[in-house]
Amino acid sequence: MKVIKTIKRWVKPTPQTSLFNERLHDNYTNLYRLAYSWAQQKPLAQDLVQETMLKAIEKNYQLKQLDDMTPWLCKIMHNLYMDKLRYDHKWLFVEETEIDNQLASPSSEDSCIEEQTHSKIHLAISQLSAGQREIITLVDLQGLSYQQTSEILDVPIGTIMSRLSRARNQLKQLLKEEQSVSGANNVVYLEAQK
Repeated sequence: MKVIKTIKRWVKPTPQTSLFNERLHDNYTNLYRLAYSWAQQKPLAQDLVQETMLKAIEKNYQLKQLDDMTPWLCKIMHNLYMDKLRYDHKWLFVEETEIDNQLASPSSEDSCIEEQTHSKIHLAISQLSAGQREIITLVDLQGLSYQQTSEILDVPIGTIMSRLSRARNQLKQLLKEEQSVSGANNVVYLEAQK
């Protein structure tokens, strides 16, 4: 009987269910970016996002307020990612040639410069440890608060702040090293590093 009620609810969604589905859809792109920055592999990132969406639909009753959906989804995806790492017993890395540049448009000088900047930052982030990648992508790229990041990763706020500081310093160092190797005049920093 419970299954039939659940099916009826999803077949004929209530206004609250429709709003939940709309917000879930709106979070897809950001979740994919986050998953890709963590996993560094397109198929794994797609799987993580799909599993996150399915788990969110399955456990939608756990979400108290729709405004808290983004951190809630990040927490779900983090747990799935950690399960995947535990299952594989290894950390996954990617070669520079595998970086996904699908959305870049090389038709003009501006888009070319933007693509190079994104590639440098993406490459530098991929060289960070998995824990540093998680912290820097959650706080600096997703814009989540220390509190939200603390809840997602299940670590104290002080640990988040110290790990974030080390991750930013490491990223800054990697970008400086890349600059000295390429001979470029400008180092590209994330907004939070300036």
